[in-house]
Amino acid sequence: MEPSQLNLLKDQYNDYFIIEHDIRINVKPFSDDEPDEHGFERLIPEPFLMAGEQVMLEQSALKSLNRLGDLAEELAVYLRIQARKIDSMMRYILLMQDDPQHRCFSHSYGGSALCFDHETAFALGQLLEVKMFLEHNDGAVFTLVRVIGVEPVGDKFRIRSTYTRLRDQDRELIVRASLHQQSRQLKRKAEQRMSQGS
Repeated sequence: MEPSQLNLLKDQYNDYFIIEHDIRINVKPFSDDEPDEHGFERLIPEPFLMAGEQVMLEQSALKSLNRLGDLAEELAVYLRIQARKIDSMMRYILLMQDDPQHRCFSHSYGGSALCFDHETAFALGQLLEVKMFLEHNDGAVFTLVRVIGVEPVGDKFRIRSTYTRLRDQDRELIVRASLHQQSRQLKRKAEQRMSQGS
């Protein structure tokens, strides 16, 4: 990889908000050349396609109900319960995609970047296949990333990477999940301050 291309990827690292949080991920080297957009979409395992579609459908359905006003409240409650059932089944299906042999946890992530600790010091510019299992039924994402930084941390290596192949709807899922996590972290901090102050 050309140094100019690597510098461009490094600039993209901070394009979106990044949150420190550990989520389950699977990482393995991608042995082929980087595919084009259509080739990438053919690589995405079916459960990841289904998960992304299901989250988007749920959100658009609930937005439509909000326009109906008070009459739709009971219907919205019913649909949320049904969505939770589907979420639970989808979560189970996605966990079948989690390969313990390639499992590690993120250090931080956001809409443009993924950072994680790994036993392997991947080469700068190396292309990796990543499965991200977002928490709280926020979905799961299949992506290709390029390594832009490697530094030793204890007995592992902290790998900084940027997405090179990621569907737009999956980027939205990641951004939404990171914002939800930030909200949960801020709420916990506020609760801790309240309990320390009383």
